Amino acid sequence: MNKLSRMLLRVSGAGGALAFSAAFSLASAQTCPVVPTPTPVILYTDILSGPNTGGENNKGIYLSIFGKNLGASGIGTSIKVFINNVEVDNYRYFGVSRGRQDIQQITVQVGALGSPAAGSPLPIRVSVNGVDSNTDKTFTVLPGNIYFVDNVKGVDTSTTNTGGTFTAPFRTVQKSTGARLTFGIEAASVSGAWGRVQAGDFIVMRGTGTAWTSKGYLGYFLQTLNKSGCPISTACATGGNSKGPITFMGYPNEDVFINDVYDSSGSTNGALSSADYGRITLGMGAWISVTNLRVESGNADGPLNTQAGGNNWRVVNNELTAATAVGNATARGGGIAGDGHYCPSTGVENSLACPDPGQYYVGNYIHDIFNGPDDGSSNFENHGIYIDGSGRYEIAYNRISKIRGGNGIQMYANGTSSNNNVDNVNFHHNIIQNVGKHGINVADGSRGGFVIWNNIVTDTDRAGIRFNTVDLAGAKIYNNTFYNTNLINNAAVGAIMNDAIFPAGAIDLRNNIFVPITGDYDQGPFAGKGTFSNNLWFSGTGTNPATTYSTASLQTNPLFFAVSGRNLRLAPTSPAVNAGTSAVSAVVINDFDAIIARPLGAGYDIGAYEK
Repeated sequence: MNKLSRMLLRVSGAGGALAFSAAFSLASAQTCPVVPTPTPVILYTDILSGPNTGGENNKGIYLSIFGKNLGASGIGTSIKVFINNVEVDNYRYFGVSRGRQDIQQITVQVGALGSPAAGSPLPIRVSVNGVDSNTDKTFTVLPGNIYFVDNVKGVDTSTTNTGGTFTAPFRTVQKSTGARLTFGIEAASVSGAWGRVQAGDFIVMRGTGTAWTSKGYLGYFLQTLNKSGCPISTACATGGNSKGPITFMGYPNEDVFINDVYDSSGSTNGALSSADYGRITLGMGAWISVTNLRVESGNADGPLNTQAGGNNWRVVNNELTAATAVGNATARGGGIAGDGHYCPSTGVENSLACPDPGQYYVGNYIHDIFNGPDDGSSNFENHGIYIDGSGRYEIAYNRISKIRGGNGIQMYANGTSSNNNVDNVNFHHNIIQNVGKHGINVADGSRGGFVIWNNIVTDTDRAGIRFNTVDLAGAKIYNNTFYNTNLINNAAVGAIMNDAIFPAGAIDLRNNIFVPITGDYDQGPFAGKGTFSNNLWFSGTGTNPATTYSTASLQTNPLFFAVSGRNLRLAPTSPAVNAGTSAVSAVVINDFDAIIARPLGAGYDIGAYEK
């Protein structure tokens, strides 16, 4: 209660209505200013399309929206969600996302939405106290079936037209039996819920307190071996006459846990997987969405593997771990692993031949990824995210933590084919911390189209970022913060490393902060290999890039807010404030918070945060 309010209560109690009236007039004349509601910002959604009928109470599919400034309380009253200017039917969750903890999540059931025509992208809007968000994120109404699966109460029916409803769910997502070479429809008793789906359909899993441990094809919990989704705008033969991805979704506000513990017999391959290479070339295993699940797998292929080209996987708001791989030396994947995409029209893996959006790994919490013991003797081949193959990759807003089995993110093309490269990676607004090897590893076969910006990388045993490729060209490394790297105190490890002789023009390194705990700032040849400017270097040893090849750079303490709590925002007196270059402006439009536009002051700040 403010001073004026306390005065009003005293006056009202002592002198009755007259005194209160006089005091009220005084209060009216001294009204405190109203603090405006910050503008809500939608950053991403879990799905892009789905039905507005069917499912629970015939209200359509569930949609999760992620962003900032989405309000503090009052979901459905002061906080509302509109699609095509029609309020959604009901609200299911409001709180913190699974990925970055500073990003909020609203989950709704869309409802009829005014019965719009199918196939048109409809703008999504969040309104908080009458203040509207951006409307550039959309939802497209498409027909599709919504199948529910409950591993406690469900029944796998023996027909192709019963079961899978909210009140009579199936029991199994995928059985180890069933057709493997067709796109046909089968009874759940033969193939589980997977036997019933086509493009545009949803499998909604319930979290009723019992972990999911069943096995599908080839020892996976699920392998998308004989089916595929397709683009929203295109009906595909693999999905009948339907359109859109096939989606696996955890039921809102329930803990849906797939527990695929390490099996030393080798009979278990992993949790969620695309088709094998032979079937991918037939158009199987693509256009799959995975959202709102918790998945543990300590086996060879890990929690989620898109295999050799399972393209267009949308992986959003999942918690992915490989904690049981502590004793598994054959785990060579990661929380998310696999190729970019295979292009059936050309028969090769080629990112330029197929105009599709590629892989989308956004807003996930990937942690406790092990490979062998956590005592320095691991094979370090099990990573937070592992990219192996060409494609297009959007990887953003993930929290990647305690990756003791390898790198935070690994980019490595396994093979020597001219088409086997890693390219077109947009990696931004991620946090990587507590890593057993390098934070970011741009390795063999990494070629072009790399844009790595607004990431925070802390507490890595080895380098903050490491390169080992002779093919790299024009990689943009902008406004990242690398702190407390080289924890193993190895003299051969730098905060930034180059273990290959990449060509001139390979790298464009600007506005980054490098603070190793010990050891050299850099290892390997960098001078003459690209553009290096406006970086800040502190606490390292050896030749300082700030005084050699990194022009307009600083060698000084960046003055973070609180390094003990890993609050790496810049203090008001930080020398990094306004010391960056605007040459990054085509890429770096905001800071790590995602709602702070750059620049705020006289110039760009150095590092992931803009003060």
